[in-house]
Amino acid sequence: MLPGRRVPGDPSPLAVTTSRRRGDVLVLTAVGEIDAATVGRFRTELSGACVSGKRVILDLSEVGFLSCAGLHALEEANAASARFSVIAKTTLVLRILDVSGVGAGLDVRRDVEEVLS
Repeated sequence: MLPGRRVPGDPSPLAVTTSRRRGDVLVLTAVGEIDAATVGRFRTELSGACVSGKRVILDLSEVGFLSCAGLHALEEANAASARFSVIAKTTLVLRILDVSGVGAGLDVRRDVEEVLS
């Protein structure tokens, strides 16, 4: 099967987990694809973290696809949280953030430790 093609009924190709660092830092890790089929759950997880008042770090290191809807969710999270950072390592995600212009308004870093230092 080609990347980005799913069979109806297949499990969602996105997992989002949350962990705590140093008590006041939430790290959300997304793994998979952020597209029209998964952005609702992605937005829910992200907005819930951003309203917590804690520093939020979103790790996109294992995201294989990021749609316009996903970019919009990043912009919303950035507006909702004064302390929001995005971890991006892959050429694909870095390129999408750059070409779209969304990355210019975000605190984009290479790893979580860079944000915490």
